[in-house]
Amino acid sequence: KQETNAGLHSETGFLRFFPDPGLVPHGGRLELTATHPFGLCEIDEGTYDADSFDVWTRYQGLIRTTTAKSPLVTEIRRKMELKVLLDGRVEMTYVVDMATDRSDTQTHYRSVLQKIPSARE
Repeated sequence: KQETNAGLHSETGFLRFFPDPGLVPHGGRLELTATHPFGLCEIDEGTYDADSFDVWTRYQGLIRTTTAKSPLVTEIRRKMELKVLLDGRVEMTYVVDMATDRSDTQTHYRSVLQKIPSARE
C-alpha cells in the first residue's frame, strides 16, 4: 500500500533443482511449490540455466481452498534473469505473470534488484 509502504503480496514456497547431466553445472529442470495467504497452492515446473529460470503452472497445478474468492487465479508464470551490467553491477529481474477467471495473462508484478557493492569491493 502506498500510504503505509506495506507489501501487497506474500507467498511461501520451495524451489527444487534437477540438473540435466548434459548441461551440468549450467542447467536442468526446476520445480516450484508455493502457498498464498488468499487460499491458493501452486505447483510450477520449468527449466533453468546459469543465469535464468522460467516456470509455469502445468497439469492443473493450482489448488484453492473452498473459501477462496473471485477473481480466481487460473495460471501463473515466473521468470528470473541475472545480468551483469556494463559497469560491472549485477542485476536480477523477477517477473510474475498471472491469469484469472476475469482476465487473460498479464504481468502481476515485476521487480528489479541490483547488488550494492560492499565496502570491500
